[in-house]
Amino acid sequence: QGEEVTEPLLQVLGHKAIQGGAQERFRLLLSDGQYTNSFSMLATQFNNLVHEKQLEMFTVIRVKKQLCNQVPGQTKRVVIILDLDIVTPGNQVNKKIGNPVQIGADGKIPNPVDNENSNPNSGGAVKRPS
Repeated sequence: QGEEVTEPLLQVLGHKAIQGGAQERFRLLLSDGQYTNSFSMLATQFNNLVHEKQLEMFTVIRVKKQLCNQVPGQTKRVVIILDLDIVTPGNQVNKKIGNPVQIGADGKIPNPVDNENSNPNSGGAVKRPS
């Protein structure tokens, strides 16, 4: 279900400390410009990047190594970022790239909204009386 992408470029749209557990962990909201995934965790050896404000909103990162685990007894999948490079700091990007939609906890891509027009150019013009 999905494809292998080598060293993807992703945008950080937020991070949040995960409560509980012995070690401090951070959950990341990541985007590839088309989809967002809020079921991502930062490996603890990179916590300093959060504390040093290097993973602020809109930062673009290159994920060099990751692991995708299925939560036991659930359909939820969690991506753990094991190695990354910072490509562009968020204060240089200053905006969300694309218009991404949230991927489900099970890794499935949502269906387009039922009322979404597949051809945005059709039916948009209003005929005016001549």
